Amino acid sequence: MDIQEGNTRFYVNDAEGHQLAEIVFVPTGEHLTIIEHTEVDESLKGQGVGKQLVAKVVERMRREHRKIIPLCPFAKHEFDTTPEYADIRA
Repeated sequence: MDIQEGNTRFYVNDAEGHQLAEIVFVPTGEHLTIIEHTEVDESLKGQGVGKQLVAKVVERMRREHRKIIPLCPFAKHEFDTTPEYADIRA
């Protein structure tokens, strides 16, 4: 699966360019980023796409030395159940 990177999102498109999944984040202040929204099309449910999208945001924010506030319910669940994310959570 090819996860694309945008300015404030990561996303997955199908072969025709239609969006199938995305995670949207918003930098706030100098050292914080809010994960606002995660959406995965029914055709990709159960394949770990949402988890991969959250992981992409975590990787990028670690590189940028930013902490994450996961407001999106899915992202919050991932942070609550993934001990490896404790260092980056605000």
